Amino acid sequence: MNGKTFQAAETQIILKTSAGPVERFAAEELRRALREISGSAPPVQTEGKPGGFSIELETLAKENPEIRFDGFRIAVSGTTLRIAANLPRGVLNGVYELLDFWGCRWFFYRESPLYPQASELPLPESGISNPDLELRGVCIFPVNAEHCEELRRILDWLGRNRFNLLLTSINRTKKRDNGWEVEWRQVERELLPELIRRGTILNISEHSGRHFFPVTLFEEHPEWFAMNAEGRRFSTGQICYSNEEAVKVLVRNFTEYAEKHPEVSILGTWPEDGYGFCKCENCSRPGTVLKAVNRIADALREVRPDLTVEYLSYTSETSDVPPDILPRGNMSILIANMRVASEWKAKIDKVGGRGVYRLHYHITDNTAERANLALKFHETAADCREAKEHGLRGIIPFFIGIDTWWRSSLNLYFLGKLSWSVSLSAEEILSDLCEKLYPSVAKEMTELFLRLEKIPIVDQKRPPRWPLWQEWESMKSCFSGPAWEKTKQEFDSLSGTLCRIRESAREPAERFRSAADFIAFQKKMFEAWHFRAMAVQAFERNAPDEVRKNLQKTAECEQRLADLVKNSANGSGVAGAWIDYEFFLNWRLQLDKQLLEMRTKENAIPVTDENPDVELFLPGLLEEREQ
Repeated sequence: MNGKTFQAAETQIILKTSAGPVERFAAEELRRALREISGSAPPVQTEGKPGGFSIELETLAKENPEIRFDGFRIAVSGTTLRIAANLPRGVLNGVYELLDFWGCRWFFYRESPLYPQASELPLPESGISNPDLELRGVCIFPVNAEHCEELRRILDWLGRNRFNLLLTSINRTKKRDNGWEVEWRQVERELLPELIRRGTILNISEHSGRHFFPVTLFEEHPEWFAMNAEGRRFSTGQICYSNEEAVKVLVRNFTEYAEKHPEVSILGTWPEDGYGFCKCENCSRPGTVLKAVNRIADALREVRPDLTVEYLSYTSETSDVPPDILPRGNMSILIANMRVASEWKAKIDKVGGRGVYRLHYHITDNTAERANLALKFHETAADCREAKEHGLRGIIPFFIGIDTWWRSSLNLYFLGKLSWSVSLSAEEILSDLCEKLYPSVAKEMTELFLRLEKIPIVDQKRPPRWPLWQEWESMKSCFSGPAWEKTKQEFDSLSGTLCRIRESAREPAERFRSAADFIAFQKKMFEAWHFRAMAVQAFERNAPDEVRKNLQKTAECEQRLADLVKNSANGSGVAGAWIDYEFFLNWRLQLDKQLLEMRTKENAIPVTDENPDVELFLPGLLEEREQ
């Protein structure tokens, strides 16, 4: 801050006559915010009038080499503040930076922005601001007509927090009948204009393989599809990436799509989701998928040299870096595992390619987090610093379950801030958040959030091997005895602390609701695992009555959690992602059912993704207790 101020009511916003949709949108965002702040909406015009204060917005005709990516320069001179950038998106980012400087915040996409109230506003120091990570985006689930208006709100919120990329799918094949739907085709007419006016990069990728290589081809050409270990071709997995004719069809379909869709900046070539790769002799050779994607890239370079072809480094078939095969110069590498980041970076740099960026599974991904997304302030900070150290272009998290908006908004807010500047600390961002949301108890809420971040979460990075009783020991030690008593005490302490803060605060009680619900949800989930652990111990003592008693208590906890998640539409944003929750609840109930039936390892029945036999198990168990 340079100590100088200006009168908001005497301001005018100046655009070049050549201004495009992004600069015009930036001017409207600035005008709207100034109206909220001061009650006065300044005019937007192409020529300044004498007197007053001018804010000029300009995309530079000649690039400034000191400005990188969608960064910007703010210059203050006399009665003029000028925001200039190499890209239109940079001008918009500069406007949001200016509003942030004045105290505007966009913390949650389902809550109203925070605007300060002032007639006189300070002027920032002149200087250049560049993002540390070039690509800052999300891959949202669900994307369909049903959620179009909420998606519009999310895109608006993301843009204000300086995210610049949407990764989505033309049409994603559902794994289950009630699975997530990602259908960009359903919403592109309504949402593409939202991306255009924000300069947001459209990345069409995710698992769109069925669009570019439909299973209807299987009937006439089974040899184009993957072979299993028994030598049988099947249509539910991948294509045969070493089959010449199959790859020709794939190349043709990608080329036709790219020619028809100039709005797409990045086109992903992802295989189907992590399963069913071909076991034929040729496909078993390292780099088979990369060779096929190279052919797609070669063809797309001819028709769309501006287009980036995205290669997904994911399972071993695509993640293991082949030593003797290079990608193409119009390709980028999206990595799901940081272990191979340096190898892929070296390869893409060697051909002058378009960089490496990370696909992230734990910032806003309720599937990877077993429908129980944790707060990840410090982990996100560490991931952003790691990405910069490895020279990655950015981090793109899966954003799965948009109804868990409170948890997801918090994690994404930190990702946006830290992607722009990895030198920020999680504590700095959290302190600012609490000062704006809870000014009368900011210090106390900052300390509470740091404790909420450390809630001991079950190691749910993957489900244990089935049947679950092969891994009872770690669960029993975490959810019974001294460890469980310590966990109970921590939850009681968290609830008590929040209650005392709320009683002393001057903010409305509703502002503390989500934090309270987050504590209560976590506590109930831990209680469910505690009673399940007690049932396991009773099982090992061959005490069926004790097994039943503890599983009934487990069922009460699970039923409460299921009700919260399923009925979360108008909730506090803590419980949600019903599709994921239902899937993992079903998995847990199958194991509980086998415990209740006192099945041993020897007579266990297979545990499957979908088992209709357990659909009524939970309410049935509770009804038995009521009788």
